[in-house]
Amino acid sequence: MLISRHQRILALLNERGSLAAGDVAALFSVTAMTVWRDFRALAELGLLRRVRGGVRAVGAGVGEPAFEEKERADLARKDRIAARAVSEFVREGDVIVLEGGTTVAAMIGHLPQARVSILTNSLPVALQVRAARPNLPVRVVGGWLSAVSGNLTGAEAVREIGRLTADVCFIGATGFDAEVGPSDPNPLEIEVKRAWTHISRRTVMLLDAGKFGRRAAAVTLHPRRLHALVTDQIPPPEIEALLQSHDVRVDVVALPSGRMRLRHPDLPA
Repeated sequence: MLISRHQRILALLNERGSLAAGDVAALFSVTAMTVWRDFRALAELGLLRRVRGGVRAVGAGVGEPAFEEKERADLARKDRIAARAVSEFVREGDVIVLEGGTTVAAMIGHLPQARVSILTNSLPVALQVRAARPNLPVRVVGGWLSAVSGNLTGAEAVREIGRLTADVCFIGATGFDAEVGPSDPNPLEIEVKRAWTHISRRTVMLLDAGKFGRRAAAVTLHPRRLHALVTDQIPPPEIEALLQSHDVRVDVVALPSGRMRLRHPDLPA
């Protein structure tokens, strides 16, 4: 677990792209030596890159666009995936986790009007539920607010999540390749995603086919922790093989029901 100051450094770095050591020392009222020790520890974890006078964000190849920008992309595709996720994996009386991905947020308009409870760390998700499904109870966990995604992250969020339980956790990812599985650019967001999966009976990933073969900065979670993947195209053969090796059920919304569905023993058909 990252310490609180490290988490705040990474959150600032994610927003600004680079940080000067002197600025960080002044912000946290610590010595320059302490700041450089922090930078060295985070660099050894692969979470940032040290440069003259400070640090830069890791060159991830896949960055983290703002929530609103991602929400506008491929709306019809996201909506089909979201609708299938609700129809297949949400049941009356469930407590469900909706993390801050835009495909996950698209589920809101397909949820029933009552008898489902929602847990989230996403302010955009909470506000959309309030607007579209005002009768559904929503629990929002606290933490540090990301100016990029609108998600709440950090040690406080992780601790609060650890006191909760859920039936199904719905998450997204920035990329998914055959070597590392799902990945994301922000380690703070990843910590919260992992925390949600730990308190949930099942984890369902929503992923459009454009994410296949892409890789962001850090692994989100091992594919064995996934119970199902809902997508809009058959995954590439190497990713399909990876999912099948961990008994992950795959639902492809563009195909007739039942095709390309790998069943997990804990999931309904």
